[in-house]
Amino acid sequence: MSSNQIPTLHYFNGRGRAETSRVLLTLANIEFNDVRNTLPFADDGIKQKATYKQLPYYIDGDFEVSQSLAIENYIANKYNLAGDNLTDKAKVLSISQASYDISIPIFTNDTEEKKELYKNETLPRFLAAWEKILVDNGGKYFVGTKLSAADVSAYTTLENLYAKNFKDIVDRFTTLTYFKSTFETIPSISNYLSKRPTDLIF
Repeated sequence: MSSNQIPTLHYFNGRGRAETSRVLLTLANIEFNDVRNTLPFADDGIKQKATYKQLPYYIDGDFEVSQSLAIENYIANKYNLAGDNLTDKAKVLSISQASYDISIPIFTNDTEEKKELYKNETLPRFLAAWEKILVDNGGKYFVGTKLSAADVSAYTTLENLYAKNFKDIVDRFTTLTYFKSTFETIPSISNYLSKRPTDLIF
């Protein structure tokens, strides 16, 4: 398949709002163009072609879509990772949206008070909820009886927390840490991680 026939994901050389989509495609064993645009973006470059003039931006044949959650949801549904029924789909989306509630404050908390509140209350509250969901579902998958986009969202969030020096908090939740390490042994994921470019930002 030629490069213009496979999906293309535009972002920059960072994990940020594109990494979950990259890992979803990798888990689904889908070849894709992982375009990591150079910063700063050119005035006439891909950013200007995107719907909202920002990245990530996903192109799949004649279909183009912006906004990270929309991209993730499209990929998950197309490759059967979005849940097998209506209730599972809702559960998958709940995990995906919780991942944003966990991640966004890392970059937006601008006072020591907010940072301490996040570290001591907000983050533990979300991780405790995730651990309960995982344990109640048998400890292997977040939703259903097979891998889904929920597992991908949880994994990329946990990996980001490790990278942002919240490992000590994550490691209090042993089922989550076991899930993370197990997810990384999936052959396609292990191969992706071993070859992933060094991130410039996060």
